[in-house]
Amino acid sequence: MNELNPKKQQIKFSESVWLSLWGIGILGLALGVTAGVLTGVAIRNLVGDEPIISGSGAATFYVAFAAAVVLDIFLLFNFTNLALRVSDDGFGFRYGMFSKSLSWNQINGVEATNYRWVTYGGWGIRFSTKGRRAWSQLGVKRGVIVDVTEGKGQRRYFVSSRRPDELAEALAHGIEQNRPAVVPAAPDPASP
Repeated sequence: MNELNPKKQQIKFSESVWLSLWGIGILGLALGVTAGVLTGVAIRNLVGDEPIISGSGAATFYVAFAAAVVLDIFLLFNFTNLALRVSDDGFGFRYGMFSKSLSWNQINGVEATNYRWVTYGGWGIRFSTKGRRAWSQLGVKRGVIVDVTEGKGQRRYFVSSRRPDELAEALAHGIEQNRPAVVPAAPDPASP
């Protein structure tokens, strides 16, 4: 028995929701264009004997393009795969270095549905009005809405999935299995 993890987790559902090839192509193209422009500007003798941009303008230009390259790489490594997992402890989802875990006592309900990007203002990790959150993958049209209790409030999470019906079934089963048992009240001895 592993002393660090005495209770072995049983995975009920697992899925990797990858960014579509055209989405990866767009991120790759953005990175390529950024690097190409940076390289082109850096080459001397491109247009005559001097670089296109020089002096303090060049420093600003290089800093801006370096920031764009770092942003492109950050997006490529953090938002190409949305990992989903339903286990004994609840529902967890992860985008690169960002993750969210919901325990069974927080989850109130689940429904498979289509994603409405206008509601959330785009794709990725999104925050919307009325306590709505989305962890959506560009190019994936379906997923699940999970109703949860967080703190004193209610929240709805949309999570993209290429197998939303299976995910909803695994979550519904987990909710049912982990719902506290209702103990009937003892009869009142004073009543006839």
